[in-house]
Amino acid sequence: MITASRLATEKHVDWLVLAVAEAHKDIPDISLDIYGRGGAEEELRELIKKLKAEDYIRLMGQKDLREIYRNYEAYISASTSEGFGLTLMEAIGSGLPIIGFDVRYGNQNFIDQGKNGYKLTYLIGMERARRQRLIVDAVKKLFLEDDLKAFSEHSYEKAKMYLTDEVEAKWKELIEKK
Repeated sequence: MITASRLATEKHVDWLVLAVAEAHKDIPDISLDIYGRGGAEEELRELIKKLKAEDYIRLMGQKDLREIYRNYEAYISASTSEGFGLTLMEAIGSGLPIIGFDVRYGNQNFIDQGKNGYKLTYLIGMERARRQRLIVDAVKKLFLEDDLKAFSEHSYEKAKMYLTDEVEAKWKELIEKK
């Protein structure tokens, strides 16, 4: 799996690290590559080391991801406050299923529940154990039960609405309505 964001506490990448370490017990070949830089980087490095997860959870630094997404089977996010989510759009454009919280904007735009990923229930103040269980269960379901090829195809189909021709046509339609 891949995630990409600023490595800041509000992105909750540590939740992903903990969830993937838990899922690793049932999915030994799972991996998570974390792209980005930020203030939480050292804390994440320490957490990965504490969990003895260095072999399958890696900090990859800041990179141009346009050609990198296709090397992965899924995208995962733990952000609880997201705007449009360019990385999410890039992920579906690369055919990746997405796991993320059902929070306004990004995930709601890009995830069709059970078709190309999972929008996980999130409530402010949700207890840590419940939140972690939702992430772990979604990861396990995606990799152990779901048809990744079908999820990927749905992501590609969903991404078509963001192609330049489609966006231009929508703008033209909007302008002509005035």
